[in-house]
Amino acid sequence: MNATRRDGNADGVKSFFWIVDLTIHGLLWLLLASLLSVLADIAAAHFFWVDDPVGSIEALVRYYLDQTSDRELARRAADLAYWSWFGWTGVDASARAWQAGTLPERGLGSMLHPAFAGSTREVLIVAMAGIKLFGVRVSMLLMTIPQFVLASAVALTDGLVARHVRRAQGGHESATRYHHAKHGLAFGVIPLTAFLWLVVPLCLPVYLLFWPVSVMMLLAVWNMAKYFKKYI
Repeated sequence: MNATRRDGNADGVKSFFWIVDLTIHGLLWLLLASLLSVLADIAAAHFFWVDDPVGSIEALVRYYLDQTSDRELARRAADLAYWSWFGWTGVDASARAWQAGTLPERGLGSMLHPAFAGSTREVLIVAMAGIKLFGVRVSMLLMTIPQFVLASAVALTDGLVARHVRRAQGGHESATRYHHAKHGLAFGVIPLTAFLWLVVPLCLPVYLLFWPVSVMMLLAVWNMAKYFKKYI
């Protein structure tokens, strides 16, 4: 009895703070995605961009900036992502001090001195540009949300109409379709799209993201709406 009551209280607290819980999970997911994105950029620089790793990652940043419909928003997102990794940690200040020749050789300020020498310097520059690239692509993904919401709303409306027609005609239930569509959307389409767009260091045109994913979301939401709930 007491265990049931404690579980009920825990569920109540969790439901009350669902926004906080969602925010924390979103931030942790972004942190993981940014780490994977930087690692992918470094791997690409090591295996594919051997001749000019810095120029290649900078060209990739320019490519995505040219694609975005709001360059100012993309630049702000890039600066925010850069600050979250290299700003408050002091890496950017140390890099600027090293470039100006004022980085101390001793003390705490000299701890990053080896990172600005040799091949390590190129890796660091690639990581710095890569985190800006991540911020740009996050902003572009956010700018596609209204289109995805509109497409989902159309699919939801049409699916509910199809559900009403099915019920009126005595059609058969299929909870399996609902669950398959739900799992495909939650664990397939959305995470895979976000992973490919945010992590893979390739020149991906934005329409390759929008149109196929929109169609898959339309089909998933339409099936979820049509087979939403069993009826008697």
